[in-house]
Amino acid sequence: MNDQNKPEDKKGGVNPAVAAVAGAVVGAAAVGIAGVAVLANKNSRKKAEKAIDAAKDKIDDLKENVEGKIEEGKEKVEKVITAVKDASKDVVKAAQ
Repeated sequence: MNDQNKPEDKKGGVNPAVAAVAGAVVGAAAVGIAGVAVLANKNSRKKAEKAIDAAKDKIDDLKENVEGKIEEGKEKVEKVITAVKDASKDVVKAAQ
């Protein structure tokens, strides 16, 4: 009878999922510590705030640009749909 608590022929090492989670936690902690260090300095905090504000402005500009492109696309699709409807009506009339 084998002892079930006794490891048998284990290759050793750490479960990959556990290693991934541990790596993510360590990485997140490092980023958090670096962020706190940056924000602790007033000049660095001001630079970070300016960078965030600039990013917000860029995102707003991109959003407006994308919305404009979507509207242009909608208008083009409506024109194509209208043209197809008109063409199909002409085909039906010609077939009758």
